[in-house]
Amino acid sequence: MLESVRLLVWDLDETFWKGTVTEGGIEQYIQQNHEIVIELAKRGIMSSICSKNDMAQIKEILEQYNIFEYFIFPSISWEPKGVRLANLIEAVQLRAPTVMFIDDNPNNRAEAAIMVPGIQVEDENFIPFILSDPRFQGKDDSRLSRLKQYKLLEARKRDEEQADDNNEAFLLSCDIKVCIEYDITSNIDRAIELINRTNQLNYTKKRLPEDIVEARKMLLSSLNKFNHQAGLIRVVDKYGDYGFVGFFETQNRRRSMVPGTANSTLVHYCFSCRTLGMFVEQWVYEYLRRPELIVVGQVLTDLSSPRAIDWVRFVPNIKDTDSHKKTIAPEIILGGGCETHAVGVYLNNYTDHLKIYGNYAASGLFVRFNSAVIFENMCQRTEEEFEAEAKLLGLPLDLSAGDIITKSAYGSAIVFNLSRDCGPHKCYRHKTHGWMLWVEPGMAALNLVETSEDELLNFLNEHASATFLASIEKDHVLSVARHLRENYEVIIVPESERIQMARDLINRVPSGSKFIIALDHDEVRNRHLEIVKHPHITRYTEKMRKLVSEFSYAEVVSFSDVLTGHDELQVGGNHYNRPVYLKFSEKLVKVLQSLSPRP
Repeated sequence: MLESVRLLVWDLDETFWKGTVTEGGIEQYIQQNHEIVIELAKRGIMSSICSKNDMAQIKEILEQYNIFEYFIFPSISWEPKGVRLANLIEAVQLRAPTVMFIDDNPNNRAEAAIMVPGIQVEDENFIPFILSDPRFQGKDDSRLSRLKQYKLLEARKRDEEQADDNNEAFLLSCDIKVCIEYDITSNIDRAIELINRTNQLNYTKKRLPEDIVEARKMLLSSLNKFNHQAGLIRVVDKYGDYGFVGFFETQNRRRSMVPGTANSTLVHYCFSCRTLGMFVEQWVYEYLRRPELIVVGQVLTDLSSPRAIDWVRFVPNIKDTDSHKKTIAPEIILGGGCETHAVGVYLNNYTDHLKIYGNYAASGLFVRFNSAVIFENMCQRTEEEFEAEAKLLGLPLDLSAGDIITKSAYGSAIVFNLSRDCGPHKCYRHKTHGWMLWVEPGMAALNLVETSEDELLNFLNEHASATFLASIEKDHVLSVARHLRENYEVIIVPESERIQMARDLINRVPSGSKFIIALDHDEVRNRHLEIVKHPHITRYTEKMRKLVSEFSYAEVVSFSDVLTGHDELQVGGNHYNRPVYLKFSEKLVKVLQSLSPRP
């Protein structure tokens, strides 16, 4: 079955018009063909030219008829058409089966078929049937937005060819700016189009249903999950606005932790080829802190190796492209639970260096961070003394030891969610060294010290197929449990000690920096979908507000500050609808901007 046509390439002499320009001139300018080009543009289908003629002469003729601007990348010269067609299709970044070439000369059509495998070819007799052919149905683009975008690409390509092979210098001269739109719901159809229609820069190739209603339902269902974040990528340069050219959706957690990268996995990562060569897809990947990406099929840009894209810059508002990234701190350190990975997506807009210490999975274990007890103990032990232990447990050393607060850059913003400290606090404490930590098998709240070998083995076998244990390393978990039972004890940290450790964390903040305690909402949606009030969260919030009042450089920000209704609560503590994390990050920014740094 032939594919829908996205580009129609016209021959001119004896095809677009009657007569030959160089042999007696145009006998009849066919107005019907003129109207077809305009109507196709209104359907989002582009037209181009591949003609053996003189460019200056043809341009003058077509400008007289006010039609020249409707053709993109016109190829007008005396060179063979096959090679020029191949170059044309490469320039417009389309696949050959989505292109049709119309020419009255059978030799030209045969040459095109050989030189451009897959291209659709027709003679001039097909022209009257173009607008009624299903392949040219297109979709409404009465504002000619696609034509305008291709004209931007054409102008950019023309300047690029004149850049003396200094590609990076040319890219720097383009003043390429990227804006990330997090309101996917209002632009849902464009996100779907990018997911389903991109190929050469679609990294995961996870498609949605062709039925638009089903596609919207499926995508929105995915985006409504608390641990999924997403954004549409919009690009503007000195040539103009390319519109939304990319889309990403991430899910918290990755198969294995890599130091310095995001603890997330890309569900969708796709870009239009209209910005191919700008390396926007590489820039966004670095901006997202290189989340795990499982590439399916072939793609045009290899993202496996880090690369600095110096010619692209972030702008917070596409309507004000002269604005710059609003850096509120040279470094933001974000610590806590699962919410850190969601909030971090948005805080990345406000700093050059974002470090996240949030709950993560490693070697079949789920490691919990969101406690002053865990953070303070981590800051007390050095990497040297904990290195062997971290290796035995299968934990990344950079997430297990070291005073991350004191070593932060001057002027840093430190945001910790200590939500596990709301209630009676259990943790493992090393019997000799006093190291404190909390790990679980998969994401099951199972006490590894007080669970017997047989009980743990039965549990692992029973839940091996569950989502949170899909790739669990059973032998490692069993080995860690044996080590914990032999060398650690379970303790309950009294509330007074938990509060004191929160105070100790604030006292670690160096001169010039600021500290925020992030708090959860005190209502939670349980597994039965009921809204339950948690008084212990309310009490803890009051105690933290009282605590930070002792410090001029510390403050409290609660999710309660940005929630507008119960419909934003998802099942589980600090699990909210995706926009809540965006609003929370914006609240954090406002508080950090108004907060005085430590003297």
